[in-house]
Amino acid sequence: MKKTRSASLLVTTGLAGLVSLAPTVDAAELKIIASGALKGAMAQLQPAYEKATGNTLTIAWGPSMGTSPESIPERIKHREPMDLAIMADETLALLGPTGVFDMASRREIAESRIGVGVPKGRAHPDVSTVAALRTALLQAPRIAYSQGASGVFVRNELFQRLGISEQVKGKTLEIQGKELVGTALARGDADIGMQQVSELKVTPGVDYLGPLPEEVQKVSRFCAAIASNTPHTQVASEFVAFLGSPAARHLLVESGLEPIAGAHP
Repeated sequence: MKKTRSASLLVTTGLAGLVSLAPTVDAAELKIIASGALKGAMAQLQPAYEKATGNTLTIAWGPSMGTSPESIPERIKHREPMDLAIMADETLALLGPTGVFDMASRREIAESRIGVGVPKGRAHPDVSTVAALRTALLQAPRIAYSQGASGVFVRNELFQRLGISEQVKGKTLEIQGKELVGTALARGDADIGMQQVSELKVTPGVDYLGPLPEEVQKVSRFCAAIASNTPHTQVASEFVAFLGSPAARHLLVESGLEPIAGAHP
């Protein structure tokens, strides 16, 4: 039978040294439902983890909010098979009473800010102050935001706080499901877009301008929780611990996320 190395050893090991660990337990396939905010970091974390442990990760990506079939709430509602999920904390809090997750397993992974981007090669408007951001949005012919946590904030709060709710009506584009705002920008569907920094920074065809000004910023906290009925509780727990390792935290930072200090022992 295929063997895997214990992920509990990975939390103190750099990615380059993972393959030197000795096999200890049977391999497992972990099914994960996750927010796209972690997609950039996982592009490197997943192959390193799989090579080191022999385990495989099957990840279904989707926004933490919304009603598209790919959204995390809808995936959970339709009982999509999973061993653990990573999503915005407010969504996990709403799903907690359903009993789908062992809430004692909840672990904070990282925080994410909302950023602004434009199609690659376009002019870079100033978005560093509230006044500059307001002007940039008013001058853009088409504004894109996601269906997830960042988009809910942009649609319901940001436009109102900037005093431009009426002015932008008719020129906004809500990106559905797991598609990234950056993908729409790269296609030329919009002239400016807002989404989690970690999602904009890793999308080809996008020039990242910077985060929203702090006065109108929304910080989302992403948490992991293990499914109540998973047969792989130990492996899932070890994978979550791995996300708190120094090497993993470094990749989270590179992707635009902010690991939560002290989130893991």
